[in-house]
Amino acid sequence: MPNPLEYLIENISWYEPIYNLAWVLFMVYALTLPPLTLLFFHKIPFLNRILPPLAWSQHRQTYSHLIAAAWVIFSFRLIPCWIFNDKILHFLGGGIAIALVYEYFILNLNVQQGDGLISLRNLTGSSPAYLFANLFLLTFFSSFFSVFSELYEFVSKYVAGYQFDSSGFDTWLDILANMTGAYLGYLILWLWNYRTKKT
Repeated sequence: MPNPLEYLIENISWYEPIYNLAWVLFMVYALTLPPLTLLFFHKIPFLNRILPPLAWSQHRQTYSHLIAAAWVIFSFRLIPCWIFNDKILHFLGGGIAIALVYEYFILNLNVQQGDGLISLRNLTGSSPAYLFANLFLLTFFSSFFSVFSELYEFVSKYVAGYQFDSSGFDTWLDILANMTGAYLGYLILWLWNYRTKKT
């Protein structure tokens, strides 16, 4: 029987070091940047008027979404190299993590019941409309995350001297993989919430 520790070390260290660093950074981003964003909305007056966030007690109750996102990022990093495909990582790892972070923001920025610039309050009684509205908002949210990750990849490859696809084809495939994965992740999350009467 293989040693789990040896398997772990082998599978997280076979790729380029710059990408190992990226996975650590994305896990840190998932755990820290959303709470920092909420802090900005609490402290900056005009942001507070646009999307007033909920109390920090709500943030603590929903922080499990961010822990799950970091765990998803780490878990899909362990896909063995013999079945590795970076589009799988973008589709499942990146996409599901994006959906979890999106749900965290929806719950903590008072989007469901608020009267700010964006509100889902008038749709909570209609499950299909509520789902469609969230998928619509998720498109923009996923685009932001995807562009950010692709910028990191571009800069890291440029700094390390790697060749990259100058046509942009690989970048667009990564963004589409992230977006479709985010849709899948949110649909799973929504069905779970609907089943447990949380939606």
